[in-house]
Formats: sequence, C-alpha cells, structure tokens
Amino acid sequence: MGNILIFSGTTEGRELAEVLDRNSIDCHVCVATEYGSLVMPELPHVKIHEGRLDCKKMQKLYKKEKISVIVDATHPYASIVTSTIQESVEDTDITYLRLLRPNTDVEMTNPEGASYYASVEECANALRKTEGNIFLTTGSKDLKMYCQDPSLRERLVVRVLPGLESLQLCYENGLEGKQILAMQGPFSKEMNQSLMQEYHIRHMVTKESGHTGGVESKISAAEESNVKTHIIRRPESNCEEALSMQEVCTRLEELLGVTLERGSLQITLAGIGCGTAESMTSEVRRAIEKADYLFGAPRMLETCACKGQEYPYYLKEDILPVLEEIQRNHCGEAQVVILFSGDSGFYSGTSKMRDALNEKFPDVSLQVLPGVSSIQMLSARIGIPWQDAKILSFHGVSEDRWIPQFLDAIRYEKKTFFLTSGLEDFQKMAECMRTLDFAGQIHFYLGYALSYEEEQVYEFSTDQSIELAKELESLKKDGLYVGAMVQDAPYRRPLAPELKDEDFLRDQVPITKEEVRKLVISQLELAADSVVYDIGAGTGSIAIQAAMMSPDITVYAVDCKDSAVDLIQRNLSHFNIRNVHLRKTCAPRGFQEFPAADCAFIGGNKGQLIDILCELQWINPKMRIVMTAVSMESIVEMQNVLKLFSVTDVSVTQVSVSKVKELGSYHMLQANNPVFIFAFRFCKKK
Repeated sequence: MGNILIFSGTTEGRELAEVLDRNSIDCHVCVATEYGSLVMPELPHVKIHEGRLDCKKMQKLYKKEKISVIVDATHPYASIVTSTIQESVEDTDITYLRLLRPNTDVEMTNPEGASYYASVEECANALRKTEGNIFLTTGSKDLKMYCQDPSLRERLVVRVLPGLESLQLCYENGLEGKQILAMQGPFSKEMNQSLMQEYHIRHMVTKESGHTGGVESKISAAEESNVKTHIIRRPESNCEEALSMQEVCTRLEELLGVTLERGSLQITLAGIGCGTAESMTSEVRRAIEKADYLFGAPRMLETCACKGQEYPYYLKEDILPVLEEIQRNHCGEAQVVILFSGDSGFYSGTSKMRDALNEKFPDVSLQVLPGVSSIQMLSARIGIPWQDAKILSFHGVSEDRWIPQFLDAIRYEKKTFFLTSGLEDFQKMAECMRTLDFAGQIHFYLGYALSYEEEQVYEFSTDQSIELAKELESLKKDGLYVGAMVQDAPYRRPLAPELKDEDFLRDQVPITKEEVRKLVISQLELAADSVVYDIGAGTGSIAIQAAMMSPDITVYAVDCKDSAVDLIQRNLSHFNIRNVHLRKTCAPRGFQEFPAADCAFIGGNKGQLIDILCELQWINPKMRIVMTAVSMESIVEMQNVLKLFSVTDVSVTQVSVSKVKELGSYHMLQANNPVFIFAFRFCKKK
C-alpha cells in the first residue's frame, strides 16, 4: 500500500493525521495557508505541504509522493476545492475518501425567526435590507460578497482566523481595523455574547458548521442577546459516499491491513463553584470551553457552554459506559470534562469518580481542578474566617450520622460551618435543639442560593434554643443552604467520661456505678468511629456515656425488659442523644440486624453468656469484650469463658469503691459492692 495524503484545513483533518501518526503510519497533509501549517502540530510521521493547489499541481504531488489514498477533509463549504480534488483523481488508481463533518440539527437550537439562505450571495442581499451592525462569523473567504455594497460593508464586524491571508483579504475588501476580530476559536457562549454587546450587534451570520464550528454557542448567544440569526445552509455534498471520521478510519484499516488505535481521553474533573459562571475559576472555564464532551447535572450544564457534546449525567454508573463508547469511537484526543458542584476536594463526588476512572481507564490522562465552595463563599459574605471552624455536611449524609455531629458541634464547638440539603434539614435541627442549653450567645448565619441573583444571607442571634428553633422553622424558601454558627462560650469538651450517677433517670433499674462506668469505658478502647454493643443496657448509662465520647460513635443498646427499654429511651431524650439505637430483644437474638461492632459491653446476660459470646465472635473475630460481675457465680462463669474461648489482651480487675457520705457532723465511708471487670479480645486459635 502506498502513501496517504490528507487535504486538511479542518479539525477533522488534523485529528486524522494525529491518529495515523500515533499508529506510526506515514502520511502527507496539504494545507492552503501559512496559518493552516501553524495549527498543525509537529508530528514525526506527518509531512506538511503548504499552499493552494490546482488540479495539475495536485496530480504532480501525487506522482512525486506515490500517493495511493486521498482523504478529502476540507471544509464542508469548500465545494470548489472538493470538486478540484475529485477531478484530480479521475482516471487514476488512487482511492478517494471524503471525510465530511457531521451536520448539526441547527433548527433544534435556533431561536424563533432565524433566516436560512442557500448561498452567501442570497444572505448578503437580504442583509442589505436590514439595519444595525452585523457580526460575520463565516471567515474571510466570502468577504467580497458582503463588501461590494459600501452601506453594508460599514456595518460589518468580521471574525476571521489570525493568519496573514485572512487579514489581507479583510484589507483588500475595504474593512477597517476596528471591524476586524482576528481570533482563533473555540468561542464560548459568554465570549460570543460579550462581543455582541461590545459591538452593538443586531444581526449574526453563521453557517451550519456543526459542533466543531461552534454553531450552538453562537446561536445561543444570539438568542440571549436579542440578535437576529442568519444561517447559510450547508451545500449538498457532491460525493455520494461522504464518510464520518470513524468510517474513514475503518476504510483505512481495510486498505492498510492494520488496526488503528483511534482515540485517547484527556479527562478533567472540575469543581465549578457555587453554580454561576462568574464563580468559576478561569482554569475551569477554559477546560469547559475546550471540552469535546461535557458531563454534569442539568443545572450545571445550564451555566456551562462548550463546543462539544453535553451529557446530563453525574453518576459514575451513567458516565463510565459513555466514556467507553467515546474511547472506542473518537479519533484523536478527546477532551472530557466532568462537572462537580462546589470544590472538587470538599464533600464532593470527585474522589469516588477518580477512583472509578483510574480502575476503568488506568492509562488515561486525568486531572482535577478545584472550585470555590459555598463554605468559602459564605465565609466571605459574613466576614468570618473558616480556617479554625468545624466543617460538617448534612447533604447526602444519613440523619443517624449528621444529627449527632450537629448536636456535638452546638455543645462544644466555637465555630461551625455546614452544608445542608434544604428546608427538611432545618426542621430536624429545630426538633433536636428545643431541649438544648446554650452556655452563651449563639450567632446563626445561613446563605441561600449564593452567587445567584436570588442570593440571600440570613442572620440571627439568641441564647435560647427555643428561639433558634423557631427561626429555623420560619424559613420558607426551599433549596440548598450553607450555614455557620458562632458561639461566645461553648461548653468545654471533656476528655474523659463526665456523667455522674445522679445525672441519670433511675427508677428501680440497676445502674453501673460512676467509678466502674469510667473503667468500663476505658477498657472498651473506643475509637472516634467505633461501633459498640451494650448488652443488658439497664439504664443505658454505658451506652449514653460511650455515645457522648464522639458524635461518630454508634451504639446499639439492647435489653429484654420493657421497664429498662422505657427508661433507656427516657434517658436518651433527657441527654438528647441521637447516636444510640435502642432495641428490645433478648440477646443474642437481633445482633444480625446491626453493623459489626468492634467492642461490646455485657452488663447482663440472662444465663445466655456463652451463646452471646459465640455470636459476637462470629460477627467480629477480633471484637473487644468487657463484662462486669458482682456475684460469685458470675465470677466463676467468666473464669470458664477465659478457658473456653481463644482470647488475648486479658485484663481482670476487682474494684472496691467507697464514697464519703455526710451524716450530721460526721463523714462516713459508704462502700459499694465489689465489682470484677473482665476485658479481653477474641483471637484466632493457634
């Protein structure tokens, strides 16, 4: 098979040359102008030929370079050039392939009242009957048609490529410098709008040039700027077998007997900030403008214009199959941008998407661009720095997790910033805080629709939880809110168990005494995110104290007595604890419903100790167990446990506590019953 020649001057021609070069296949590329050479990258397997060719010069080049395949990738409107190329291959053995840019259904996006024309001459004649400035976006080739009439010429603002030939044609046709915009695309909707406003444009002329020609962004800009659109129809192809890029590659594979590696993905995960285009970073805007494929939630796509194809997807389950299809079918390098609200590193889906992309496309180029988060925006609006604040998100987080975190922040944090899902979160917050006591004044700030026209910042201060709850319940506008709360004097966070026996509601239910409770909590070896079982929970004193050590600790408390369950529920309400889950059941039944625990306290077992321990070991073979015993029978039973089970980190402690009680003028020691505390961790048998 001989050499391949591409008549280029279009994005498709450049991309095809890049595909061939990537596959180490030599080819020749013909471009008409110096600018055409400049925009072609330097590729080791591509030889550039610059200059306009007539039929004879084309045939001379074919003979010199021994060309056997020609790909005509010239512009859809360059019908004369295409006719010349077709004439040059007549009566030869050269294979001719017409690569034609796919047309875009312009009428689907065109504003009502647009005018269509079959030719440049027809469009120019119609424009003579109009008034106001005209934005000509069809290049320099057909300028003569518009400039023959001085009254029409003086109203023109033309956008042409920044090449010497284009500029020369502008001057030859009598255009002045202020009428010439020498710029290289792609151009965003915002850029087109800006130019239309700057030059007081009333009419815009474009061609049906497809995605690559940026026709959608031009039409959209004209529609929003109240500019009349004039569209020159694409000429009918004089080649019956016009091919897409994929079809050309397939034909070349057949002719060359090879399999072409066609495309590569350049993926950008971009945080777009609070939502408006103005709140995006310049780096993110540039990435969006250059995107061949743009993914994001519909509300994001509304504010982000690109030259390529848009997909209203934001879940990896929807995006990954499309990316696979793009990688298979796109020729050349595909710029893919996936949009995320706010900042890419702040409670964002970016990390999960990045992991999924790295697993699915390990060789793909991937970058992450940050955005301005709504937390940063609110901080700027209210003038309160966030660098020393507690940061929480309620958006997309279960109530079981965020409500304990919120209550903990109100108790102990001086400054907290948080994201919400909307009004429903404020109803739950109000419900939680009605029984809270504030140590001082609390200042509450809420930002609604930040960066948008309807933006609003609410501010209220109080030292009464009821008043704050009422303020939150009075909010009516639904949508995403970001909030901040600043306290003058929050409670100091304890670093050890703090509750006293008299703090609990007791009735006649036994309680693990205060001093023993502290030792038990210590022996459980809690971590900030522990899952704890409290078996035979009694008053719930262990469960509640464990839950108060961290809002991220989750406790499952079980007891088989109605009186105990009722009392535990009352104590949970009394302390406003939301990270304890209470179940009435007789252990070991019901454990299967819970997440696996990393530690468990057994305060009562109803004679089912061995069965309970067997179930716990099955749930987590490395679980930490703490038990208490006050009777000789219980002590003996626990000694047998240490023999029956394979355990490690064993600790057996006997505690005798005497407290001073005031009797008249005397202070007498009053002894509590001795308590044995057994602690160990399951381990595998040797």
